[in-house]
Amino acid sequence: MKALILAALPTAALLIATPSAAAQFGQVNDPAPGAASLLSSNYANAEREIRAADVSKYDPARSINLGIALAKQGRRDDAAKQFNRVLLEEDVEMIVADGQTVMSHEVAQRALAALQNGVLSR
Repeated sequence: MKALILAALPTAALLIATPSAAAQFGQVNDPAPGAASLLSSNYANAEREIRAADVSKYDPARSINLGIALAKQGRRDDAAKQFNRVLLEEDVEMIVADGQTVMSHEVAQRALAALQNGVLSR
């Protein structure tokens, strides 16, 4: 199983949880619920897709994607809760689309910083 998330950076980058880290989250039908909607800037739809997906609420990919969708809808406090949720869980390896390895806590911290400095604003 692979979990995809969008990095909270000025330019979107897909991230993938490594197989060993992702295995703890169980099977999912869509490894990137909401990703297409996030990429097309349909944030309300992305939120619905992420919340409806069969993905653990503890999956860092889910939390980051949901946080981005919430932030882009102007719901900064709700977004921060999602990013902070990742920081409360185990720090797992994630691989960006270009092959770089990034830890989930680093991604969450970057997302929080992006939320603070306005990069994730509408």
